[in-house]
Amino acid sequence: MLRTLLLTLSSLLAMARHRPWEPLLIMAAIILANAGLVTVLLINEGATQGELLQSKQGLTLSSIITPADSRARFAQSDYATLRKQGFTQLVAIAERNITLSCNGSEPTATTLTLIGVDTQPLLGSAFRKRGFEAPAQNDSAVSLSYLSQNAKKFSEMENQQTPAGRVLRSNSGGDFAVNGLIHPLTNAKLACHDTLNETDRKSAPSPYWPATVSAYVSSFAPQNTILISIDEFYRGGVTIENNEPVKPVIPDNAKRAQEKQAKQQKAYVPLSGFIALSPLSHQQLTQIETLLGIPVKQTTSNTDNDTGSLPDSFRLNLWAMSGLMGVVALFIVLNALNLMYRTRLPNIIRLRQLGISQRILSIALFTELLVYCVISIPIGMFVGFQAASWLSPVINGTFTSLFNAVFVNPDVNLLVTFGFALTTTFISLVVFSLVSIVKLSNALTVAPVKKENALRQFAVGLISLCALLLLFIAEGLVSSTASALFFVALLLLTSCALILLWLPILSKLLTRFVPRQWPVFHYVIANMHLLSSKTRLAVCAFFIALTANIGMNTMTDSFRDATEQWLTQRLYAPFYLYTDAPLSRIETLSTKSLPPLALTPLLKAEGAVISSHAQEETHKETREVSNSSPTYVSISSYPIHQSGKKALVLDDVINNDLNTVWREFTEGKGVFINQQLAFALNAKLGHTLDIENIRLRKTANSSSLAINTSNEAYSSPQDKTTDPTQGSQSSSSNSNVFAATPQWKVLGIYPDYGNLNGQILVPLPSFNRNDVLIRDQLFSGVVAIYPEPPIETNVIGDNKQSTYGKDILEQQLKSQLGEHREIALYTRQALLDTSMQTFDRTFVLTDGLNITTLLVAGVAFAVSLTVLTIGSAAQLSVLRALGVSQLKVKASLFAQYLLLCFISALLAIPFGVYLAYVFIQQVNRHAFNWVYPLSINAEVILSSVGLSLLIVSLVLLLPLGKLKPKIDLRQEVQL
Repeated sequence: MLRTLLLTLSSLLAMARHRPWEPLLIMAAIILANAGLVTVLLINEGATQGELLQSKQGLTLSSIITPADSRARFAQSDYATLRKQGFTQLVAIAERNITLSCNGSEPTATTLTLIGVDTQPLLGSAFRKRGFEAPAQNDSAVSLSYLSQNAKKFSEMENQQTPAGRVLRSNSGGDFAVNGLIHPLTNAKLACHDTLNETDRKSAPSPYWPATVSAYVSSFAPQNTILISIDEFYRGGVTIENNEPVKPVIPDNAKRAQEKQAKQQKAYVPLSGFIALSPLSHQQLTQIETLLGIPVKQTTSNTDNDTGSLPDSFRLNLWAMSGLMGVVALFIVLNALNLMYRTRLPNIIRLRQLGISQRILSIALFTELLVYCVISIPIGMFVGFQAASWLSPVINGTFTSLFNAVFVNPDVNLLVTFGFALTTTFISLVVFSLVSIVKLSNALTVAPVKKENALRQFAVGLISLCALLLLFIAEGLVSSTASALFFVALLLLTSCALILLWLPILSKLLTRFVPRQWPVFHYVIANMHLLSSKTRLAVCAFFIALTANIGMNTMTDSFRDATEQWLTQRLYAPFYLYTDAPLSRIETLSTKSLPPLALTPLLKAEGAVISSHAQEETHKETREVSNSSPTYVSISSYPIHQSGKKALVLDDVINNDLNTVWREFTEGKGVFINQQLAFALNAKLGHTLDIENIRLRKTANSSSLAINTSNEAYSSPQDKTTDPTQGSQSSSSNSNVFAATPQWKVLGIYPDYGNLNGQILVPLPSFNRNDVLIRDQLFSGVVAIYPEPPIETNVIGDNKQSTYGKDILEQQLKSQLGEHREIALYTRQALLDTSMQTFDRTFVLTDGLNITTLLVAGVAFAVSLTVLTIGSAAQLSVLRALGVSQLKVKASLFAQYLLLCFISALLAIPFGVYLAYVFIQQVNRHAFNWVYPLSINAEVILSSVGLSLLIVSLVLLLPLGKLKPKIDLRQEVQL
């Protein structure tokens, strides 16, 4: 049996060598499907690993102690004083900016922070408890710091790749070697950057720091930094001058003055701050301020990666399009198998006549498919790896700008990936090839011809009505993301079945309207009716691809329109200021330097929502019923002036009375929540939210007192008050965050397309107005700048004769806030344009997958055309014998398929729009907790249809160009 199987397999491979383009087409489809699968797998895995690495920043997980005044610096003597007083958990750091460029090219330059760390305290027990071991005492063959000694070990443990991630060479002579650490995400963002420069070299301290850094990849280093030891940081005589003024030098004592100044300069080693390996209490911070004589602040790193639903939706789009492309590629394989088996039919008949059993023949065919899979899958994997590498900069830019995350090239197991791809592909091919093998078996079996009875129009209409009714019932049963995706698959399968039922009927109806005095055109329409029953697979592939294309494009266009309208109405102020200045300094601007302008800051706090309940329910009852984990929410301020009222879009309000709702909101009798929170909690209008652990946010502007106040917000459950009307809150946190605690009654629900999590809007006057430190902690760094109401028509806006321009206003803000402050002033239109440009860049990849899927569907049609032309050779020869030119024969075949595609495209439009509705109202609702209005844009739909027909028509020209209608019927094989 084995010998017979091998001989049969060798015969099949010989047939493949005789007509190589047929197996090559199968292999091309397998390569395409696996390339798409591997590309999406790598992209999603890279995004996942990027999020994990972003949450692992070992050195910055602790608090950082810095002077409260950003212009002040710690000195080496301050560090020594603190350690002598028992603050051994402090680690000194120094930092300055450096520039990396590609061989000195300025347009490609990127700025990183060079951080020098005192490595001696890292040898103590406080650091060993964080999961790292000290080096052996005899491990000092090379004079390296502790970080450098363990850089290679950290990199090998975490990345399992070459330890030296990047070598950064100085462009000046006489450099020395330095070892350091670089975070994997930072290393991933750097492409050809290998030249090390200090920013603004002309003003850099002299002598210039000529170091060559071997940066080892490790998540121990913070992002956007290069971590080295502090002794190497100041190596080469590099110091930062003391800010104290230099007294004039008398010529007679010049030498003595120079020695004294050099001694002072050497003793002054400025430090950026201290890393606290264990959190410091308020008493410890106060003691530090007493010892150093300057106020300090403690910054707690918040490493939560806010990538939420948008990266998930990005991945879902990729998986959906990859799966769709794989399904369409399988249709190509199926058509190619039909073509290959149809051309092999005479030889297979001879094999059966030689005594080869049907079982051995089927095993040989499956083995041939396995050979194609083993050859094609590695090629597809290679193409997928190359595509992922090629797309890495685009995806990295998208994740960085949109999601505050970074895409990294993932570390995957090639053997596991190959096994997964081989198993998936081969099982799919076996299942799909059963259709072709059944057809081949029927062709080898002598059976009486049965007349196919077509369904009547009434029966087709009744089946269609039942199918649509089934879809509507199934839609009502959708209750989760998995069920929503299952419903999408059900919708595509049902629509394919309906298309196969209605396509012959519609094509037959066209024959009634074609005049018979046009014989060739009448033949085209009449033969298209016959083709509709023979091209089902190609029609299904094209229909699924076009329906998904219309659905995705309509959904994306609807999302874009909703986002643009939301931003246009929400951005009510002409200017928006982003700054690190404290709120206490910002609030003095409008009264002193900007008298015609009003400033509205954005204040934010955090909280946890347990549940929501109707007013008649008690809080105790809801707590007993609800066992779900608390939902994190952002509590944001919202202005109560008339411009703010017009800017807020509310989907639902109580009793549809906007004026009453707005008055209650202003008085603190309720709040507004976004769609994400309403869907997550199933909150309704009039419900009361159960909120606890209201606290200040962790920001970089936290002073010692503000941090202590924030820590008090984390009070024990015994310190919390319970109020059935206001939910559950921390009493200490409420007294700190709010001047008057609002009622947590849901007055309205608003759409929020710029936020990934739940959000609650609270009136701005409800926040703390007395404690300056608390208000500085609440301040988010964003300020809306708009005209005072009395002169609103004369100042700022779209009027070209506005009193203030952006440049003038920015200069005034810098002069008032200080040049050392980070100030970014944006106009309303600039923010809107930037947001929409970022939105458009997000869906570039999915658009490319859409076009690829349509191209694959066109290939399926081309293969189907080749198969049918083999079976209709006799008809084409008769047409040529009747005097029809070769060009007209080819044009008739082209018109048949193009009309078939056109009818399929018309039928795909309503199903594509319905698919977009399902994506918006079901998939987005359950997966991401938001919905938006469906916008049907005729231009978008027509462009999708036109592009699909263009792709199919171009692909169909390839087999038609090689077609030879003139055939000798005597050479036909007799079965």
